[in-house]
Amino acid sequence: MSNEDKMLQLVLSDNSLCSFYDYNPNEFLTIEDALKAENPVVVAIAKIIRGVRGNLDKGVHKEVYIEVFNYLNNNLL
Repeated sequence: MSNEDKMLQLVLSDNSLCSFYDYNPNEFLTIEDALKAENPVVVAIAKIIRGVRGNLDKGVHKEVYIEVFNYLNNNLL
C-alpha cells in the first residue's frame, strides 16, 4: 500500500464525511479505485491527494484546485 493509498484511507474513513456523502470507505482501497468511483466527492479527494503528492509548489496546488473545482462543478451541479 502506497502513502497515497494510506492518506486516502485516512481521509475517507472520517465518519462525518462518509455519512454525509454516503459512501463506504472500504470500497476504495487505492487511489485508482477512488478515481473510478461514481461518488464525485470520493473522486475529488483522490484527485487532491494524487495531484498534490507532497509538493509544496503553489503553482501545482493552484492547478489541482482548478481541476477539482471544475470536476465538482460539472458533477455536482
